[in-house]
Amino acid sequence: MGKTRYLSETEKQQGRKHMYRQEVYNGIAYSLLGDTIVYLLAIYFGAGNLALGYIASASYIAGVVLPFVSIIFKGKNQIKVQSTVWLIRGIVCFGYVGLFFLTGDAAVLLLLGIYTVFNIFRMIGIALNDFTMKSISSVSNRGKVVANVNVAYQSSSMVVRCITALVLGIQQFSGLVGLVGLQVIGAIMNFFSAYEMSLITSRSTISHKKGRTVITIFKEAMLQSSLSRRLFLRWIATAVAVIFGLTVPFLRIELGLSNSMVVLYSVVLGLSMVAASYISRQFSDRLGSRPLVFISTLFSLFFFLIWALITPEVAPVWFFILGFFTNFFVGLIVLLVVRLVQQVMPDDDAVGFNSMVNFVIAIIAFFVGIISGLLADSGDIARTLFVFDGRMAGNSYTLVFVFAMALIAIEALVASRLQEVGAYSSQAAAAVVFSMHGLKAVSMIEKLEKTTDPAKRRFLMHSLGSNYNNMATSEIRSILGSPFSSDKIEAVRALADRPRKALLDDLIKVARDDDSYVQLDAIAALGSYKKDPKVKEVMLILLKHGRWSSVRSMASKTLARITDTTEYLPLINELSHTAKHIDEVIDYLIAKRHMDKEGTFYQEFFISVEQGRSATFRQTRYAVIASFFRFGSPRLSGLYEQLNSGNIKGFFPSFLSEARDLNQIDLRYDEVLAMFYNNKWAELRDFCLDILDESNLSYDPCLENLKLGILKSREMDIALFDVQDALAGLYFSYSLGKNTKI
Repeated sequence: MGKTRYLSETEKQQGRKHMYRQEVYNGIAYSLLGDTIVYLLAIYFGAGNLALGYIASASYIAGVVLPFVSIIFKGKNQIKVQSTVWLIRGIVCFGYVGLFFLTGDAAVLLLLGIYTVFNIFRMIGIALNDFTMKSISSVSNRGKVVANVNVAYQSSSMVVRCITALVLGIQQFSGLVGLVGLQVIGAIMNFFSAYEMSLITSRSTISHKKGRTVITIFKEAMLQSSLSRRLFLRWIATAVAVIFGLTVPFLRIELGLSNSMVVLYSVVLGLSMVAASYISRQFSDRLGSRPLVFISTLFSLFFFLIWALITPEVAPVWFFILGFFTNFFVGLIVLLVVRLVQQVMPDDDAVGFNSMVNFVIAIIAFFVGIISGLLADSGDIARTLFVFDGRMAGNSYTLVFVFAMALIAIEALVASRLQEVGAYSSQAAAAVVFSMHGLKAVSMIEKLEKTTDPAKRRFLMHSLGSNYNNMATSEIRSILGSPFSSDKIEAVRALADRPRKALLDDLIKVARDDDSYVQLDAIAALGSYKKDPKVKEVMLILLKHGRWSSVRSMASKTLARITDTTEYLPLINELSHTAKHIDEVIDYLIAKRHMDKEGTFYQEFFISVEQGRSATFRQTRYAVIASFFRFGSPRLSGLYEQLNSGNIKGFFPSFLSEARDLNQIDLRYDEVLAMFYNNKWAELRDFCLDILDESNLSYDPCLENLKLGILKSREMDIALFDVQDALAGLYFSYSLGKNTKI
């Protein structure tokens, strides 16, 4: 059977590996070929604000060629086309060598021409890249893959920009030689980037449907409200990014910083993108993009307002800090809206769709770049726009930043009306992002995904259960909803230790599911929700109509924990007599202990003997009853431990010696020892009953009923008794004898 164009998981993993490597090389190449060095070259040759505005938008303006991509490359393998155009964009950049032979406007025109051609081939590659990203990722990890790709790009970019800043800081390389030399190195590194891209598996070919023009696809997209809003966000976010790009020449022209300092500023911007990628990777797939976009727009508005008000006299370090935070939110929005668009990108017409998206971006970027350039030329007006107490605030780019604020306000409005399935509300997302508990929840969930050690997973689930942030709640809800998860039992137990009202209905659903493998744990966990009437209602249904006897017994225990009434005690007593397994018996004993305050059920002390139960069964039942009273040392379960280990002659004298604080045992110590060693159960029983006959326990109904239960052995067939029952009879008789009221 032939392979489809869709990749297997193994092929996706290999594709992601090559994509990450490609982005490492691309980070080096684009850092040297991209806008920062081009800005510096343009300023070197005296370019004006319009030219700088064009450079800011040129990487997007090149999208005007995209409508012709599907026609030119129809039927060609997508990755082969993508890697080829990536290779060509690097070759074009060798043309910057011509700047050594030109000056003034001619040099600026050559610079803009080469940069435009570079961006045309780059834009073709980017248009194809969106579908490549989709093909090597899945819905559950797309946000993480997009973020990881960006981290790979930004990491290498920051390293090479630091090196660039050092190179440009050297006097011999601070001018044209250094700038063009860096472009040549970038073109060489671009070869490696194109090679890694060519290794990504792809069986998709570029298709072109006649009549499927950019206008047609645009009209279809605009008719779908959900898709159109996502596209509006993509376009506006790009426009804001274009405007923010002008902060690079702003530092060179307005503040007069050196080339190396401007490049260092770009390193700071790279760091902010790494931080934005980390946040996107951690939160976008869990919270959704929409709430994070909305929150980020609010912060972007605030920081652009500062850009609009700040004056050139402020120390440069503050511009670096401001640039970091502004680019963080601008970049985060771009990453998030790319994820939003990729979610709805059509598989059958991906190239045509991307061509339309980027064609519109090209038009918007062109006008935004030109408008920004014109606004930057209105510096005299900008400086007088804000006056506080007779002092002017702002700078020559103030109108540019106000323009960005207007676009961001529209962005916030669109984001607030966007629908995204499974996304958090803005308030809920903020409660995660801006809360230590929320951040810890994300960290624990991330560790859970990577940890295989069972002990560590239990610890993490316990910690998650103690975290009441809505992120932790959502994760536990997902685990409860899974038919099988290695963490499901621990999740249920966490809800028992730390009741969570928001998950009560989810827990009830598991408790009512007779085929859930954690049903009993869920029923037990509901015992922690004492004040909710729904729990009582469910427990009554399970107690009366539960399919399994273990479910009925567990329901009895939980019902006893959440109610103070004896109304259901007769039913529990009746059901307990038919219990088959020791687990069920223990559940019923615990239920009776809570409901029967008088302890009348203790009168059935030797019922397991009459039922002919095994030694282990009887030992367990006696030990459970002993735990209810907490008689102190020695523990009955401890005596059974030694008995079962074969240390019969060793443990009994020790116990009996400790029991000599009771007068009856002290006086007949040797006789009792002989009775036990010689299996004289009838004589030992009579001795125990003599102790009880002399004990006054009427002051405590539970102790009195326990006494009556042991006394019933007087009428029982002694042949039914063995060492388990004899030891229990002696232990309880001794304990009750010590508690007699004189």
